Amino acid sequence: MSPEPLSGRAATERHEPSLESQQDDGQQSAKSLSTALISVDLVAFRLSASNRLQVLVYQLPTADQPQLPAGRIEPADDHSLEDTARRQLSRLTSEPATYFEQVVTIGDNQRDSRGWSLTVVYYVLLRPGNDQSLSSDALWLDIVHGQPAVELAYDHSQLVMEALERLKNKIQYSALPIYLLPEAFTLADIQNVFSIILAKAPPMRSIRNRFLNSDLLADTGKKRHGSNRPATLYRVNNRSGNWLFDRSYLTTRA
Repeated sequence: MSPEPLSGRAATERHEPSLESQQDDGQQSAKSLSTALISVDLVAFRLSASNRLQVLVYQLPTADQPQLPAGRIEPADDHSLEDTARRQLSRLTSEPATYFEQVVTIGDNQRDSRGWSLTVVYYVLLRPGNDQSLSSDALWLDIVHGQPAVELAYDHSQLVMEALERLKNKIQYSALPIYLLPEAFTLADIQNVFSIILAKAPPMRSIRNRFLNSDLLADTGKKRHGSNRPATLYRVNNRSGNWLFDRSYLTTRA
């Protein structure tokens, strides 16, 4: 025979934890949270003057290896994770980013010798700039064969490779190439971004159809003069919301 269900005060006493136990649980939760290191790591890409993809790092005087910009969330200053990412970028360069995107969130008790860590990884794109905008401990490293030319501290080389893989995939169906270019650029410059990142590029016909048949670009009214016929200079149409395309490029040229 089943026992009769409890009702009224007896049920409350049986099923609801006491105020003291709730406070103890809260203190334990807060203590557990305080032992985890929560940070934002940043993989910032740009194109160099010599047409190399580069990643932004910094080197501490006491460290053997350079590392990515990274830091904890500052609740008083950061209203979002992107705020933290922007703050980390501004520590190393005065150049503004043209694009931010979350790549991955990783966490375990093995990445950091100090204990449990949780990291949100962003990649950002910057226009080509000059090194005078860098802080004294910052430098741009070339990407060689899909990874930093120098091994980075911690697991930062792996984070760079993950961000680069995301970039390689996304430029094939989005307008991301133009966010790595100067404010004024040609269609050939867009094609060159594909060549640098993918080691191959879509035919100019495909680039022309994709970027000119949308409202992504605005004609600056200027030309770039060289050995060939003058090339039209374009800029990003900031009012455009059309930067994702229906499909990836189906044909590329080696």
